[in-house]
Amino acid sequence: MNIGLNAEGSNKRSVGRRLEDSRIRRHVERFESLFLLGQTITSEMRLNILFLLINEKTNEIMKTRRSTVFLYDEKEDTLWSFVATGMKEGQIRIPADTGVAGWVFKHKASALINDVYKDPRFFRGVDEKSGFKTRSMLCIPLINRHDKCIGVLQVLNARAGKFTAEDELFLNAISHYVAIALENAKLYHDTKVYAEDLKKALILNESLEKLKRHLTKFVPPSVVSMAEQAPESLGRGKTPMAVSILFVDVAGFSSMTEKYDQEMVNHMIETHFSAYLSCVAANGGEVNETSGDGVMVIFKADLPGSHADAAVKSGLAIIEENRRLNAEYNYPWGPVDLHMGISSGRAHVGTTRMKGIAGERWTYTASGIVTVLASRIGAISETSRLFISDATHRQIADRYDCQSLGKKRLKNVSRAVEVFWVKGTHPTEN
Repeated sequence: MNIGLNAEGSNKRSVGRRLEDSRIRRHVERFESLFLLGQTITSEMRLNILFLLINEKTNEIMKTRRSTVFLYDEKEDTLWSFVATGMKEGQIRIPADTGVAGWVFKHKASALINDVYKDPRFFRGVDEKSGFKTRSMLCIPLINRHDKCIGVLQVLNARAGKFTAEDELFLNAISHYVAIALENAKLYHDTKVYAEDLKKALILNESLEKLKRHLTKFVPPSVVSMAEQAPESLGRGKTPMAVSILFVDVAGFSSMTEKYDQEMVNHMIETHFSAYLSCVAANGGEVNETSGDGVMVIFKADLPGSHADAAVKSGLAIIEENRRLNAEYNYPWGPVDLHMGISSGRAHVGTTRMKGIAGERWTYTASGIVTVLASRIGAISETSRLFISDATHRQIADRYDCQSLGKKRLKNVSRAVEVFWVKGTHPTEN
């Protein structure tokens, strides 16, 4: 009798030891899996791959049918799932205070529910949308190193039928790795996005600088400056100001284009006017309008010294460049002669908007009698001599050797205008 009792007790202890051994093995296996999970997910920086890994490995460790990571979207105040096991990417999005996940997120506390349809916190909308039938749920908040809840990790439908306190302990351990991995991956992702944005910004800046370099060939520097510093000022129209206007064009250009090879004519224009524009730029002038054979240049009052002086310096420098180029190039039509005229006074300078069927066009120019006089005075000059108006002469007479040509009747100008020929600088100015 005692032998039988002893045998029965021994068998019970043996079964108990086997159960304990089995429980310990499961613990060890879970801890090993947990360790491998930590190694795997904390080394993955790609968010899309990371979410897949988290769901896959969590299901393996927790022995569940489905797992989901919900992240908090601060802008929309929602919880959203980038990937849910067995579902399409980014399919779940719920208000941050909705369902069990919302409760866990709000309270930063876990929830273990083995019959979700009896829990008033459960949100059935996700099941209805996905077609998945949730029975049991274990949900853990994801807390970052700043003790801020960034989302939740949940597992659904335990294969054993019910979740236990031990399951909650392990999922909580997993959540620490998940939070670290997500923070690292998000930081890496944000850094990549920032680097890409910076790269795009640099490319855009380089493109804009390249565009700016090309535009400055056509657009006056003051317009470029306004566009950069105060683009809204471009549409404010014209402003009255003191200016000197220089007109330069090639004598007999129409005849050249009619009689000679166009490429040769273009070569002359490009070569000569490149040199002329350098003279203009050196003295602060702004090329305002161009035609096939001529330019209009504005010298404004904000230049150091006199705008009239700057215009005359430019004109004399252009004459010297023209003389040099005529000696260097032997064109079939002979030396290039210029018409050159300068007038000074007040003009309205700024933008003009023109609308038509083809759309809207903006120009930047100077208008007024001073512009008309400069053009008409230039038209009567010959053999590359610089003619100026009386208003210009009064400002520069003490520095330049000028000869009066008397009063001239100019086209479309009602009164006769005294015109001067600028021969050069006074000997004392040399």
